Amino acid sequence: MALSRAIAIIALGAAASACVVFPVPRVIAPEVSGVLLNDGKPVANAEIELVAALAPSDASSEIPPGSSHAVARTDANGKFKVGPLTGVKTVHTYGDELLGFYIVIRAGNKELIGFTYSEIASVPSKLSGVCDLAKARSVGNQVTYCDHDRLEKLKMVTDDS
Repeated sequence: MALSRAIAIIALGAAASACVVFPVPRVIAPEVSGVLLNDGKPVANAEIELVAALAPSDASSEIPPGSSHAVARTDANGKFKVGPLTGVKTVHTYGDELLGFYIVIRAGNKELIGFTYSEIASVPSKLSGVCDLAKARSVGNQVTYCDHDRLEKLKMVTDDS
C-alpha cells in the first residue's frame, strides 16, 4: 500500500512538473547602435526609440501598450546607442515564442520605423548599422530606413565574438 501511494505521488509530481512555469530573465531586444543620416549627412539630436514588440503591420510607429522600450538621442555626428532591453520569459516545457523588436526614428517633424526584426526563441546580443532618412526601403506595406538586411553594413554580433 505504501509503495503504491509513493508511486502515485511520484507520478502526480511528474505530471504536475510538466506544467510548471517559472520566470527566466533574458534579453528581449539587443543593444542597437549606429549612425543616422539624411542623404549622407549626420542628423543630430534625433530621438531613437527601441521597442521590444512585434512591429506594427500597418506601418504605424505607435508603440504597443505594455511593451518595453528605451530612448536615446543622436550626437552631433548622428551616432546613437540604445538598449539592450531585458524581460522575463515564462518558461514552459514546450515551444518557443516569437520575439520581435524595432526602432522608431523621430527627427524634425518625421516619425519613421527604422527597422524591424523578429525571430523565434532569441535575439542577437548587438546590432549596428546605418540609417539614412533619404533612402527608404519598402517590404510589403512596411517602409524602413535602416540597412538591417544588408549584412555588409550591419553586423550581428554574438556573445562569443
